[in-house]
Amino acid sequence: MADKAWWGEFNFSLQQQRCWRLGERSIILKRLENEWNSWNLETLTENDQAIEIGDFDECSALDEAKLGRYLQQGTSDTLLVLPLLADLSVVARPDTPLTLLAGEKSRLYVSTPVWFSAALLPKGERLLDLPFWRPSDSWFGPSTREGQICYAKYTAARIQLDNIEKRPHRAITPISVINNHDKPLTIERINVPVTLLNLYADEENQLWTTSISVHRDRHSDNVELHLDKDAPIEAEQATLINGPRIETEQSILIRSISSLFA
Repeated sequence: MADKAWWGEFNFSLQQQRCWRLGERSIILKRLENEWNSWNLETLTENDQAIEIGDFDECSALDEAKLGRYLQQGTSDTLLVLPLLADLSVVARPDTPLTLLAGEKSRLYVSTPVWFSAALLPKGERLLDLPFWRPSDSWFGPSTREGQICYAKYTAARIQLDNIEKRPHRAITPISVINNHDKPLTIERINVPVTLLNLYADEENQLWTTSISVHRDRHSDNVELHLDKDAPIEAEQATLINGPRIETEQSILIRSISSLFA
């Protein structure tokens, strides 16, 4: 992936148009005197190319894109573009089910999609909050009555960081699982609560989230979910890019095991 960040502050002159392009996927913004225009050109197939930013006079297939118009008495010249984590939890699964033996611990790595957000400066009014690719919805829980809606375009959970492909529109979450129970823990799917996590970028502008730890005690069917306060150790020279969508003052959350693993 390219080292150059696709986010940050961007200055627009009147009538200027910029396009963030990832293969055939494009997000276009244009500044007018009293309004901002956006075009959202979606594709079905996720692309692993670098994100290109250009002052394109023409972007292909604009007639097929969704047009947005945002009115102001007078437009400001600065736009803040930032990545955001998904607005629902994301389900991940290993290539094959994993069994963590009693008394053991392991560290997994999950790659989840990020959203493109654009806000006006200096006030911060948000224009866009769009996924590069929106995963499908799915129900995660032990029954049809107990659980939650998640994104379920499954993303792989790896036990080796080198096996995670680094992509500009995805963030990596390290997950430590500690099984202090006297029985093995089988992991077929993991519910990753990305709405609670901070978003960081390392020195190469790879995106990372807060790392989390899941503690399974010996005498309980519940687990403790620990949210780290800092960037993961794997993210070298990390910088905080964005906060969580859902703020919580608690760093330790109690969950039923069926709400996190299946």
